[in-house]
Amino acid sequence: MLIRIILGVVAAGVAGTLANAAAAGLFLRPDLFERLAVVPNRYFIGIALALVIPLIYRLLRGPAGALVALAFLTIAPSLLAKLGLGAMTAWTTVLALNFVYALAALVAYRLVVR
Repeated sequence: MLIRIILGVVAAGVAGTLANAAAAGLFLRPDLFERLAVVPNRYFIGIALALVIPLIYRLLRGPAGALVALAFLTIAPSLLAKLGLGAMTAWTTVLALNFVYALAALVAYRLVVR
């Protein structure tokens, strides 16, 4: 079971990061997907943030766990992008793109761990 959880976290981080880059390319500028999808540090951050998913699911069962994980995976990378990395994009855009990350990460995690 531990191997599944580890694979789920890695899959969640990678899927979320790719989905975030795809959303940026689709809704902002097409060249953003290519620029964002090839940055290795984004995958490390995505996987590091996804590490919280099994902890949240262990503390909160059912829909409450999914909602808390979705909120955390939307807010935490948004704060990191705006306050830590100095993203020049508006808060609403950053939150929307990171919501895409969060949703894709949760779906990928659930598909692997299930």
